[in-house]
Amino acid sequence: MLAAVLMTPKGSVTRSVRIEKDADERLRKLADQSDTSVNTLVNRALRKFVEWDAYGEKFGFVTFPGIILVKMMDHLSEEEATELGKWAGRNLLKEYITFWFKEVTPETLIEGFPRLFAKYAHAFAYEEHVEDDYRVIILKHSGGPRWSTFYQEAAETAFRELLNREIHVEKSENQVVLRLRWVEKRIK
Repeated sequence: MLAAVLMTPKGSVTRSVRIEKDADERLRKLADQSDTSVNTLVNRALRKFVEWDAYGEKFGFVTFPGIILVKMMDHLSEEEATELGKWAGRNLLKEYITFWFKEVTPETLIEGFPRLFAKYAHAFAYEEHVEDDYRVIILKHSGGPRWSTFYQEAAETAFRELLNREIHVEKSENQVVLRLRWVEKRIK
């Protein structure tokens, strides 16, 4: 139940809510175990809900151990992983990005895949930096070569077919590096 709402100077909101007693006890224990505050845990949970879970449930995401996905991908041939990646880049990413962000742009594509996938689905570790006029995105995973093929094909297909943009991809067994020429003018 909402008791009070007021804006603080940092742009955050103070909100009083009722929490079930057992959930509060679990939150306190988790906060103690992770050497953080209940407030931090609640904010993380709410952020995940508004950025991922609320949309994921509507989109049909399911949760199960990642090792199952690794094993399933291991049973695909290189050609099947390639075709699955192309299908995902052409169809799934378009639907997913449109559902989440209402339009497919370079920014929404990068935000939705790979940023949110790294942050909430834990599909891979995400790193990004700029080299000259290129945006370099590194996806570090532990799924093996078929997952690298899948991510490569999904990214290349999405950028090429959905955005008419070329992207250079380098892959190794457990890592994919995406290099995308960025058109924005940079201030030096």
